Amino acid sequence: MIKSHQRSSKLFNKGPSLLSKLLLLIFISIVLMGVDFRFHYLKNIRQATNVFTKPFHSLLNLPSDLYHFTTAYFSNQSLLLHENETLKLNIDSLKADLQRLDFIDQENNQLKNLLDVKNAYKFKTEAVSIIYSRFDPFSQKIIIDGGQNKDFQAGQPVINALGLVGQISSVFPETSEVTLIVDKKMSVPIQIQRNGLRAITNGNGQNETISLPYLPNSVDIIKGDILKTSGIDTIYPEGITVAEVLEIINDPKLPFAKIICKPMSAIRNHSHVLVVTPINKTANHVATPKNDQKK
Repeated sequence: MIKSHQRSSKLFNKGPSLLSKLLLLIFISIVLMGVDFRFHYLKNIRQATNVFTKPFHSLLNLPSDLYHFTTAYFSNQSLLLHENETLKLNIDSLKADLQRLDFIDQENNQLKNLLDVKNAYKFKTEAVSIIYSRFDPFSQKIIIDGGQNKDFQAGQPVINALGLVGQISSVFPETSEVTLIVDKKMSVPIQIQRNGLRAITNGNGQNETISLPYLPNSVDIIKGDILKTSGIDTIYPEGITVAEVLEIINDPKLPFAKIICKPMSAIRNHSHVLVVTPINKTANHVATPKNDQKK
């Protein structure tokens, strides 16, 4: 009985109150902070305890770090996808610009060749652009940018840097219609450059070739011969390249050979042409100053 009473008395004995303990701890903390602030005694202790507390700090910051890492990862993925799409669009735009530059470069080369042709020939020419091409089996014609506003006339020859293109067939206020040499209605007096043989070409219409009709089988023509304008009709100036002989078919049963030629102008690959001033108009233009001088 005595032992049990002693145990119960120890169990229910009351020491200092919790408030007293709290105040004591606060006082000790204030004293330590003051001492540390004044004499820096606890600096080494903090450095030593920091080694042990650092892993706990990292563990506590792990959820925040994981959140920021995940957010940055998906943000970077989204940014990369957006940049990838932007780069693809830029590449497409650059490809389009490159194609346009290639076209401009090709057009500049054509204009340069036209200028060389203009300077090489003695006759007067004027450069114009092709605004519409109408290629069909029944009518091989193009529309050029120039008509009555540039004093163009029906019958004027049209050339490019490679050779004869055709002849103006209709003139309108601001445009003109040019019938190509491959049209069935077109005939051009030519001369073979190799031997001086004269003939007349006819357009075939459908296959963009021309032929030399009514030449006998024994005529001196070989594959690769170059045909040039003869100038005997006073419409086409002499020496303009017209076509190249592609094929010669000699049939003993027929009196005439079948000679197929390919035009040299390659009109489908060009966007500009030269309109040749008629010979008689040029002559009148040159003769006028002489009369004025006599006066």
